[in-house]
This record gives sequence, structure tokens and C-alpha cells, in this order.
Amino acid sequence: MRLDKQVQGWLTRTPGLVEAMFDGLPDVMFYVKDVEGRYLWANQTLIDRAGLKVRTNIVGQTADQLFPVAGSSTVAQDLEVIRTGRPIRDLLRLYRTYRGDRFWCLSSKFPLLDAAGHIVGLAGLSRDLPRPNERHRSYNRLARFLAFIEGGLDGPVRIAEAAEHASVSEDTLGRLVFEVFHVTPKQLLMKRRIDKACQLLEQTAVTITDVAAACGYSDHSAFSRQFRSATHLTPLQYRASQKPPGARRE
Repeated sequence: MRLDKQVQGWLTRTPGLVEAMFDGLPDVMFYVKDVEGRYLWANQTLIDRAGLKVRTNIVGQTADQLFPVAGSSTVAQDLEVIRTGRPIRDLLRLYRTYRGDRFWCLSSKFPLLDAAGHIVGLAGLSRDLPRPNERHRSYNRLARFLAFIEGGLDGPVRIAEAAEHASVSEDTLGRLVFEVFHVTPKQLLMKRRIDKACQLLEQTAVTITDVAAACGYSDHSAFSRQFRSATHLTPLQYRASQKPPGARRE
């Protein structure tokens, strides 16, 4: 259901209302960027996780400047949305705060239009992936599925085979996983693989090829592509970025 013009008017004519509402979302980063991917405004959650004390200091900066990202990354994705006008919805990705804390989120980005219909920037939000509710009635039904994928992270895992192992249909598996983990079974499997890869990259000195194999990727290139899609970093860049937490920025 779309907001009618009257409601849109109420929202825009009430001073500070929209900003206050987005500032009240502790698990959501909301932002507006210009056509070059530079921040125009961001809510308090994003400001805090970027390590900034003053909101105005974010204006004119890019996501790559605020968060520990290297290479072709968030800005490239922003510019693609602006160039094509195609939104991104609920993309599962991993990012780190200025302190080095890791957060999985579902990220969405939408082009912004001026009165003439030209793209002038984008608005986006990243929702923290909630912790799974182990008390949910569906959690116990997923025990065999979870054990199956955990035991198979170092090899190929077919969702259909995992569903059969759990004695449920693929449709039922998808519904149960979404109820408990808020992602699809395929996304959950990818998340577990990338989490394991991050742990190995952070805590060991094993080669990238060995990390790929340990996380179920027989193809080094396929591993690097999926890791980069999830983190906006190559595995080598991620390993190189492991530094002591930074000081809070002004």
C-alpha cells in the first residue's frame, strides 16, 4: 500500500519527524546519499557505528571512507544503483564497524528522483540480522537441518538433500528457516560458510586456497567472488584489514 499525498505531506511538514523516527531504530542504519555516493544524512545508529561524535561530519563522505572497506566496494554498488535505477532489496552482507565488530545485515537501496524524474541520489537501509530465536516452535524442527549443513561446510551441500535429511519438503524448510533465521536456507548456508572463512582468515595463517577448501569451495575464484559479494572485500583484503580497533573519530 502506497502512502497517499496527504500522508506524505504530513510527514514532510512535521519538523524533525522523519529524522526522529529513523534515529529511534537501534538495529537499522538509514542514510541518504547524493549522485556520487556521498552521504547527505544518516541516522544515529550509522553515526555511532562509524565512530563519529557529530552527525554533520558524515556529510560529503562515502561509506568506504567511514568503514574498513577496500577495493571495489560499497561506493561501486551505490553508483550502480544510481546509474541503472534498479533498487537492491534485502541483500545479505557482512560489514564491520570502526571498532571491528562484525554485523550481518539485510541491505536495501533505492534510487531517489527529482521533480523531473531524474535520479539524484539514493536512500538505503541496512537491518541487522536478528539473532535466531532458539525458543521458537520451529527451531527444534530445524535441528537435523542445521547439523547437516554444519557437518558439510567443507564440501558441497544441496538444499534439497538437506531438506530430505530433515524430513521436510523444500518449501517447508524455507518457511521454517525464514521464521527462525529471517533468511532463506541458501542465504543461511552462505552465511555459515563466510563466518567460517572470516574466522580462519582472522585466527590462522593458512592459505586462501586452504580456507576456500575448508569452507566448501573447490574453486578458489568462486570462493573469492562470494566472499567479496558478502563483505565487499577479497579474502586477502579482509585478512590484511585485521587491525586493533580504531579510536573514535570526531
